[in-house]
Amino acid sequence: MPTFVIPLEEQAQLRALARATKDKKTADRIRIILALADGHSAKHVAELFLINEDTVTEWRKKYQKRRLFSDWLSMTTTGYTGKLSGDQLRELEAHIEAETITDALAVVEFIQSHYGESYTVNGVTKLLHRLGFVYKHTTLIPGKLDEVKQAQFKAEYEHLRDNLPENEVILFGDGVHPSHNVHATKAWIKRGTEKQVPTNTGRKRLNINGVLELETMQAVTHFADRLNAETTIELFDKIQVGYPNKAKIHLIIDNARYYKNEAVVAYLDNPDCRIKLRFLPPYSPNLNFIERLWHFLKKYIIGIKRRQTFKEFEADVHAFFDHMGDYETRLRKLIGTQMHLIVLNG
Repeated sequence: MPTFVIPLEEQAQLRALARATKDKKTADRIRIILALADGHSAKHVAELFLINEDTVTEWRKKYQKRRLFSDWLSMTTTGYTGKLSGDQLRELEAHIEAETITDALAVVEFIQSHYGESYTVNGVTKLLHRLGFVYKHTTLIPGKLDEVKQAQFKAEYEHLRDNLPENEVILFGDGVHPSHNVHATKAWIKRGTEKQVPTNTGRKRLNINGVLELETMQAVTHFADRLNAETTIELFDKIQVGYPNKAKIHLIIDNARYYKNEAVVAYLDNPDCRIKLRFLPPYSPNLNFIERLWHFLKKYIIGIKRRQTFKEFEADVHAFFDHMGDYETRLRKLIGTQMHLIVLNG
């Protein structure tokens, strides 16, 4: 039987709902779904909750088949006793999912105009939580991504990875341009006070072209004044020196123009060159594992530490790459091993 998987954010919503509900039967059903998502078998879950295994299986099927979150809620609760009917709740939920609503007041106005019911902002906020909504940042995605091409590339990569000869290696490459400055972030700050972090003047940046190997969680990097065909070839030289025992080096990269420059193409066509480029589909940074390395660099290494000089900033970035092994556990947790496909809502 296939693994029952629920996204982490959805699991968090379910846990919050289980804590908030006053109906023990509903709370138990939510906890059963979470137990299945944790990898427990239907038989084991049935034993834990002292119910029939067929019942557990049926609840799982209903959860998997739900169209909206409220559809499943209507199956697991004794009924909603608020101002809106079940049909109105489902219509409201569909409206909120279809729109980008940043203020609960807009929901108050929608309910008033469509159903003639008056809610306070606080009341609507509680209603939104009951319907499974949370207030969080929207997710920006490339506007021209192709879901089919992304899925095809992921399948091709996994086939290559699972059948890779011992004398070959897969690397993920990309360039990054971190700036000499600090970044605003969340921190624990005494209520009623502010935590001030001074910024740097100027906008000087580092230009780094690099590749990441997931197996060893190590990177080969090349720092340059600019990223172009010449510095790309210099990086390729470093890669081949760094992997002397690999007959073929599969390098997964984006479609930056310098990778297709005549000089780069000529370099790759040389019989002694062991690098084989594999281009990602356009607008697919989510498939490139090295993007997660750059995220780690910006958030946890550059982060909120202020470097007085650009030289100090550059030294800290170099030190990170020279001692990546010190961060291996954290890097593996953040970077993972699975490509992330973006599923468009529309």
